[in-house]
Amino acid sequence: MNRAHWPDVRPLRRSFFGVPLCDDVERLEARVAFIGVPFDQGTTNRPGARFGPNAVRDARVYDYLSPFEPEPAPAGGLYEVDLGTEVLRGVTMADLGDINVAPSNVDLAFDRLTRTVRRVVQKGAFPVVVGGDHSITFPVVRGLEGYAPLGIVHLDAHLDYTHDYQGVLYYHGSPMRRCAELPFVGPISHIGIRAVRRRPVEEARQRGNLILSADRFRQLGPKESARLVPPSPFLYISLDIDVLDPPVAPGTGTPVVGGLTYLEVRDFLREVVKRGKVVGFDLVEVAPEYDHAQVTALTAGRLIVDVLAAVFPPDPR
Repeated sequence: MNRAHWPDVRPLRRSFFGVPLCDDVERLEARVAFIGVPFDQGTTNRPGARFGPNAVRDARVYDYLSPFEPEPAPAGGLYEVDLGTEVLRGVTMADLGDINVAPSNVDLAFDRLTRTVRRVVQKGAFPVVVGGDHSITFPVVRGLEGYAPLGIVHLDAHLDYTHDYQGVLYYHGSPMRRCAELPFVGPISHIGIRAVRRRPVEEARQRGNLILSADRFRQLGPKESARLVPPSPFLYISLDIDVLDPPVAPGTGTPVVGGLTYLEVRDFLREVVKRGKVVGFDLVEVAPEYDHAQVTALTAGRLIVDVLAAVFPPDPR
């Protein structure tokens, strides 16, 4: 490339993958909208997930994903050697910034998140929400009431189906239970589970939820595991980073040994998008205080790219 096309100084832009910033959802003109949620007031163990959104923003995943570089040529994407093409070529994206979280006011933060997701959907964009602890999934799903029935694919070490914690309904152990109470939510599939209590498991199964442990997942493999997910007209994917084995993702508040590998999760995601139209996605529980060499943040960023590449496949032409 001609060096004259590159500026001497490139301004810093703290956004997911270096995408353009959008400070007003009413001016959103993109197919994908990123929303950060610096919230960990639902954490019962080690806090720190509030710093997750910026940790993922700061991970240099976009060194390899370059659709937004100031090139004179048409925007490129991420080159996949096995596909022999660039994924996400021409898929416009914008970072809306972070939800304004008021200290100790969970309802206000959740209402703001629901309104933002609802408006993103009304603008015709695909919401990608980066937390934050897992309690944020409920207000995100609450904003997707236009998609019914909505199936949920939940990747996690934990079931997150507890009714409450000391009377508190909104915490990171209950988002799937809260989502199940929404009238438009259909089948829920829990993938990679390995740290559970008996009662929530029995209650989830009584509802008809699919529970696939990490051991069973490994026995079946990613593709067969994905085929067990009930098909649904619309799907929402919620990925807790602790579904991965701690050596792969140490930077999280509740790591559990025996988790999945990055490649297993990636291959599962590539297959599960065939079970319905994916209308939203969240990635949660990245806590950079416990990370090493940005391993968790980099893995989280790459998984976001993998989901988007599966949802927006390359044009076969």
